[in-house]
Formats: sequence, C-alpha cells, structure tokens
Amino acid sequence: MTEPAPEPAVALVGMAGRFPGAADVEQLRRNLAAGIPGLRELTDDELAAAGVDPATPGHVRVGGPVEGGVETFDAAAFGLSAREAETLEPHHRLLLECSWEALERAGYRPTDPGVPVGLFAGCAFPDYLTRNLSGLAAEPGGKPLLSAGVERDSLTSLVSYKLGLRGPAITVQTYCSTSLVAVHLACQSLLTYECDLALAGGAALPLPQTGGHLHAEGDILSPDGRVRALDAAANGTVMGSGAAVVALKRLEDALADGDVVHAVILGSAVNNDGRDRAGYPAPGVAGQAAVVDTALAVAGVKPETVGYVECHAVGTPLGDSIELAALNRVFGPGRASPCVLSSVKPSIGHLDRASGVTSLIRAAVNLRDGVLPGTAGFRTPNPALGDRFTVLPADVPWPSDGTPRRAGVSSFGVGGTNAHVVLEEPPRRSPRPPGGPHLLTFSAGDPAALDEATSRLRAHLAAHPSLELGDVAFTLQVSRGHFALRRAVVVRDLPDAVAALADPGRWIDGETRRRDPRFRLVAGAGPGWASTASAAHRLLAGDEVPAPAATREGALSALTAGLTRLGVRLDESATDTLVVDGGSDAAWVLSAVARLWLAGCSVDWAALHRGEGRRVELPSYPFQRKRFWVDPPPSPAAHVPSWRLEPQPVAGLERRVRAAGPWLVFAGDPVGEALAARITLAGSEVTTVRSGPGFAALDTGDFVVGPGDLPELLRSLVVVPRTVVHGFALGGAPGEIETAAGLWPGMVTLTSGAVGVLGPDLTTPAQAALTTLTPRHVDVGPDAAVDQVLAAILCRETPLAVRGDQSWRLHHEPCALAGHAEAAVYRAADGPGWGEPVGAVLPDLGGRRGILVVQPGATGRQAAAEARVARLAGRGLWTTVVSASDPSPSVLAAVAAADHLTEVVLSGVPPVRPVSAAEPVQATASLRPRPELGTPFVEPEPGLEQEVAAAWAAALGYDEIGADDNFFDLGGRSAGAVRIAAEWNLPATAVVELPTVRLLAARIAEERS
Repeated sequence: MTEPAPEPAVALVGMAGRFPGAADVEQLRRNLAAGIPGLRELTDDELAAAGVDPATPGHVRVGGPVEGGVETFDAAAFGLSAREAETLEPHHRLLLECSWEALERAGYRPTDPGVPVGLFAGCAFPDYLTRNLSGLAAEPGGKPLLSAGVERDSLTSLVSYKLGLRGPAITVQTYCSTSLVAVHLACQSLLTYECDLALAGGAALPLPQTGGHLHAEGDILSPDGRVRALDAAANGTVMGSGAAVVALKRLEDALADGDVVHAVILGSAVNNDGRDRAGYPAPGVAGQAAVVDTALAVAGVKPETVGYVECHAVGTPLGDSIELAALNRVFGPGRASPCVLSSVKPSIGHLDRASGVTSLIRAAVNLRDGVLPGTAGFRTPNPALGDRFTVLPADVPWPSDGTPRRAGVSSFGVGGTNAHVVLEEPPRRSPRPPGGPHLLTFSAGDPAALDEATSRLRAHLAAHPSLELGDVAFTLQVSRGHFALRRAVVVRDLPDAVAALADPGRWIDGETRRRDPRFRLVAGAGPGWASTASAAHRLLAGDEVPAPAATREGALSALTAGLTRLGVRLDESATDTLVVDGGSDAAWVLSAVARLWLAGCSVDWAALHRGEGRRVELPSYPFQRKRFWVDPPPSPAAHVPSWRLEPQPVAGLERRVRAAGPWLVFAGDPVGEALAARITLAGSEVTTVRSGPGFAALDTGDFVVGPGDLPELLRSLVVVPRTVVHGFALGGAPGEIETAAGLWPGMVTLTSGAVGVLGPDLTTPAQAALTTLTPRHVDVGPDAAVDQVLAAILCRETPLAVRGDQSWRLHHEPCALAGHAEAAVYRAADGPGWGEPVGAVLPDLGGRRGILVVQPGATGRQAAAEARVARLAGRGLWTTVVSASDPSPSVLAAVAAADHLTEVVLSGVPPVRPVSAAEPVQATASLRPRPELGTPFVEPEPGLEQEVAAAWAAALGYDEIGADDNFFDLGGRSAGAVRIAAEWNLPATAVVELPTVRLLAARIAEERS
C-alpha cells in the first residue's frame, strides 16, 4: 500500500554549488556519473604557492580545492567597492554567488524574488581573517569591513542585504552538520509561514586551498589521501572545499506556482547525542538512530520504503561503523531488497559545513533521475554493514515498482548535533502542446556578461531539445531582468531559438534608463489591421475579452487593453510613443512588448502567460570575476615607509571645493594666500586667518590672531567651517597647532619639507613632529602647484606630499630582514610620559646604532619623527620599530643589521597597504566613472543640489552623481549615510528616507528656511 505524502511537504526547487572539480551542480553530476574525482594530487607549484614543504613528515599531497578558486569575485554584480571585495571573506563570497544562482535556477529574480525569502546557512572558520587580514581591525575603516564581511555572524545578514531577502536570516553553526541543520530550520520556517521561499546551505573553504594535509597517527585524516567510505579498509578522510545552497518552497505552493521540483522533502529532524558517547568529538549510536527514526516518523513513511540513504560516512573506521550501527537499529528486517547506502565523500572529500547540503543535492538528483548511486573506490564492505544494506561500486538504474522512490540523507557534526532528511522523488509534469511565438529576455551588468548569458542559453537549449520553449521564456522573463543592460529575442520554436541566439541581427538590445515610463500608442501605416488586432487579442487579452474589430481602432483598442493588462502605463499625453503599423503579426506584438521592457516599463509576465507559466532550470548568471584578494604577509611581516607618485585628480575641482566649504584657512606664506584666493575663485566661502601681534577682526571678514587667540577666533566665526586648513607652518611658525587641533580635530595640517619624498633628508626637520598632531596631513614643497595642493587637501586619505604639480602618497613596502647586529634598544614606554617629546630624552649615540621601539598610533608616529630628527642631526643611527607587541631580540638584531633603514613596521597588515612597483597605483580616493544605473543621469541644479552631489561624489569616489541617483544604488552604506546627514545637521535617517540628491537637497533647503 502506498502511503500518501503528508500535506506539510517541502519542494526542493533550486540548487547551486561550487565543489572540488565542479563549478556547478550539473558538472558535479556529470563527474560523479563518469567517475571523475574532485580530489587530486597537488602539483609542486601549488604546494610552493601554499608555502608547504612536501618533504615534511606525514604530509599528504592530496586536496580538493574548490573549482575556480576563491581569489576572484564579481564585485560589480553585488554593488561592492574594490576594498569591500578584497576584504570580503571567501565564505561570504561563495555564499553570495550560490544564493544568487539557487534563486535563478529556481526561476526567481535574485535581487527581487517577489516573495519573502529566508536564509539559513553557516560556514567554517574564517582562515582568511587570521592568515591574510590579521591587521584589518587596526586599519582606518577596517572594523566595519570586519563586522560586515568577515565575521561569521554577518554571513546570512550580508547576503540578505545584498539580495534584498526579507525573511529570517539566521547563521547556523553545528560543525559538519551545519548545512543540513540549516535545511531543517528552513523547512520549519516555511511550514510556519515565516517565509514563502527559503535558502539553506553552507560553505567550507580552508586556506591554503592547495596545501594538502599532515597525517598523524590516531587523527581522522587519511594517510594516503584516499577516502574509503563504508569500506572495511576505511582509514581516514580528506577535507575538500566547497559551498552549496538549495532553494526550498512549500510543495503545494511550488506546484501552484509552476515551479520546477527536483525532490520533495517529506520530513526532517535534528537532535544531539548528549553524553551518550565516548567523548565530545565522538559520534553516538543512540543519537544518530533517534534522529533517523524521528525524521521517518515526521515524514510519515516506513523505513522499508526508503531505497537509498546518502550517508555522512567520511571514511573513518569508527565514524562509519557507528553510523552503520545506528542505521541497523532503524532499518529492521523484512525488506524485499537491501537499502543502498552511498557517500559522495570518496569523490570530493569531506566538505565540512557544506557537506550535508551537498549530500542532499546528490540524493535529490538521483531521485529525480532514477539512479541508485555507486560509491567511488568501494571494494570490501564494512563488517558493520549487515545484510539489510548494500553498497554499489557503480551507478545502476533505480527500478520503479509503482511506489514513490524515497531516500534519506544524514549529516552528523562534531559535538553531537545530528540531522536527517527524508526525500521523495518529484511529481511528474504533464506535457503541454507547443505554442508560439515566444519572447526570450536577458539582462546583464556589462556587454561581455550579456553575450555570455546568450551563448549559455543557446548551448543549453541545443543540449535539451525536449524543453518546452514557453516554460523557458516564462522563466527568463520572471527571473533574469535585474540589470539595466537588456536583450530580447522573438522566436517561433526551439530550433528557431537556437538559431536566433546565434544571430545578432535578431537581437533587440537596449539599456534601461528610466523606471516605468509612460507611452502613447500612435497608429502608423499598413495594408490592413485585421492581423494586428487578432495578434494583440490572442497574445495580450484576457480570456473574457471578446475579439476586437478587424479595424485600426479595433487593433489599437486591443493593444491598449492588452498592454494595460500587462501593467504598461499608457497615457495619451505621454511624449514617448509606440508606432503601431497595420498588418503586424504576433512576432511584432511580442517585439513591441520587448521594446517597452527595454525602455523600463514594468511588465506583468505572469499575466502575459495567463497565469499558466511554469519554471524550468536554466543556466545562471555568468559572473565576470576579477581578482580581489589580499595576499598573506611574510613572516615576520616587515615593511618600510616609501613615497610613491600618486597625482590627485583635479577634474571637477571647483565643484568639490564648493562642496567642502565653508573654509577656514590659516595662511602663513604665499602658498596659503594662493590657496585662499583659489578657493574664492572656485565660488566657495573662505575665511583667512593670518598671524599677527594680537586678535583682530578685519572688515573683509578675515582675522588676525596672536598667541592664545584661537579660542576667541572660534567664538568670533559667524559660519561654522566644514574644512579647516592650518598652514602657519609653511611660513616657519607652528602657530599653536596643538590648540588648533583640539578646536578643529578634523583639520588638515600643512607642513613644508617635513618629510623626505625625493631624497633621504628632511629640509625642515623641526616640523617632523607636526605631521602627527592631526589625522590629516599634507606636506607642501616650495614649488607646489596650488590646484594639486587643493586636491590633496580634499583627499580623505593622507599623508600626502606635493612637489610641483605632482602628489606623493606614503605606502609601506615589504622588506626582508636578514643578518644581525647589535644596537642600543630603547622602548618609548620606558621613558617619560607620552605628553613629552620623546626626542628630548633620546641619548646622543654618535655613530652607533640605536633602535627605538614604539607602538602604532599618533604617539608612536610622533616618537618616530623625533628619532628621525635625531638621526638627521647625527645623534646616532636611529631606526624606529613600530610594533603592536614587543619584538623579539632576533628581529631587532635583524633591523639593526640594515643600518640604512630609518623606520620598520612590524604588522600582519601594514598601516597603509603596500603597492608593488609593477601595479598601477590606484588611490582609494581616486574618482571612478558613475556606474550604470536604472536611473538616467540628471544634472544637479546649481546651488544646494550641486553641493549635495559633490559631497556624495567625494564620499563614494565617483566623478559625478546625478540629481535622481539613489545613494544606496551607488554603493553607499548606512554608516556613510549617517556621516552625510551629519554634515547638514540632519537626522541620522535622513539619507535613508531621502536617498536622492534632489530629495535631500530639498530637505536641507527646508531646514534652512
């Protein structure tokens, strides 16, 4: 007797993943069927790149690096800046991509699914943080990057933010069972209606990817790099790398919505072994048996109806034996044939946090395709196997006896959290008669991706000639329209589609520049209107609408009614027109819909298919990946300061000057006076302060200050300055810069020759300590061009030095420390308080070597400057070592051996990231072209709109920003929005509520009035 499926069943509607040797689920299926392993022997070059010596005792040079690597990423597709992308943890990267792909393969738009979507996922330990980004938290702006793209707590919330998912976002961590526990939680969330679609998965990407492993007697890792799951010869596992995500939906909703169903989840369960086991990391028979038994009970099926179990089976003798003992407790006698057991791990290794969902994907594919899977390399059964189970050495067809095929999937985690899922084969779809014509639609972030998406679909259709083209068209229409760059193709049938996708002459290409514009229908010429009226009625009208008259008025009326039904906004007063010619056929009607879609009109695609659209699995978006990666520093990580040529952009300088105003400039020499004049010429308000015997307010609005007059100056300013430039040092006098820094903490300090850029010596060593008194500093040479100085002042990342019409930025270059020598070592903390200049107590060493050890920070920079002055004055070969912890004597001896060095920074990540000489220098503050948006560029109006646009451009790093551009579409983040709001004394939520330049400027004008 066949047991009916319970009502609370869940459909698996989408699958995505990256695995060892397989870039997606389909390639993994092909590899497993063909016996192509993902585990492989690593090359000498790979081991060398990983910093591994293969001669190390116990080293096993076998690994399962994820296909495609982890260093590349499509930052533009997810709206991430280069710095955000390169610090984004690999687990976050792949989970972002896999979540996107799972939604697309389910037939839902990744960034606007149309229903509440929940996300449940977990990942392995973030090796990237400890190996490559150990100093990120200490960098300017590093903590937000750490909290939003590296920490495991942000894993699901970041994906939900980037994809616009409005359901629960829960990060799951239960070691190896993480992703199957996530599946269980996703099912519960669906069945309690917290969400209508759920993503569940996990990622495990240990670094280095190609390092192999070290085997030690008694551990779980294989001594020979082979995984013999369920075999009597099992002796250990190999850790592979991967990420996988499945999309789930309530079965009744999936069937009603025309979703593709790969498998049905009948029930699931999660528990923990508690103390009933040999130790914390050891598995427990009772707990594993209980979780399988509970899942079967929830599913409402008997064990004997399950024909195959995808086991956890990592290939360790103890773990496999305990799992088999647990299964023997649940699967009793009385079966007509043994239950097939299998494990994917001999082929791709143990994927840790991604292993459970990978096993689920494999089981679902086998159910869908009617395959009883073999287990790679299987030879001799484990003695605990018994006669209730069998392990196949190769795949065999799964015969159907009239009852649904069913499978179980197990995943067990270190610490005892167990999960089991019961699956059933999907319901079969009934075929539908072919129709036509059909409209195929695409969108992409750039032309290369658009062309690749076209060729991918063409190859897919050619390889699957039985696909129903109407389902293909519907899936594309409802799930592939995110980007502004768009393409449409009208085709008759599947062979015609294969031909048309290879013929650019049949493509309708365009770029959406507006959101939901209005159109007006205009009657053109034509020999007759009957065909136009008939085509419009057949394709666009509802079933209840009577056939139109075979006239021009009838055709226009049918088109008007049909397009309105699809959500297109028609207006007789609109300036945009759609010319309708008589004699047009059905292909023309669909091409008209395509042109309206390209123009930005919203189209109700479900209405076009009269609510009968069905989804099919199609190739996902072709990410255009580039390398975004921070290489791990050498150990010990030594860096030396180096000035590199980096001209600051002067394009749009006047606009940026106005946005930075009002200005307060302390002018101590002709350069300062020229700066004030240039700011005035740019149209910004500037107050100039000059040094004199006492305080005076001039009729021009400028001021003269003497000793102790800065507080009175602050009280006398009518307008609060947004940018303060202190340039008294250019004229040779510090001008109470310490007091000024306290009154205006964000001011820019100008010095004259306080740093050696083009040579080893300081021309004004007395100013060296001034460079540390404020967070922003620009050193100005005597021949500096005013525009370049002004551009350097506007740059948010300093220090910078201007010589002539060129700017230089401080970088830190890697430095190899070799040799050893003795030196007198002084630690700044051993001297007087930090409030006193350290140089005052540095002894005169003459020609001998001296090491001054300081901590990072402003005080350390000041001490380093004093040591440099002492070196230049001939009071010893002083070298400053900047280190967060006390360096070892051997490191200090190596520093002393290089007596030509004046400063060495010991850090996992240097204060300023090093740039190799071969790499073109890209300043973080350099301007980028405005990105392609769905909103057309509208020039901001003079005044407040230009001021706001310039502030946004400076904050986001774009050369221009339009009046209607959305701050968050431009890549802005909430912290930046708060800072921008604060510039105009607006509430912190102002930019969130008013996210365009025009709206925010109107609010500012309202506040000022």
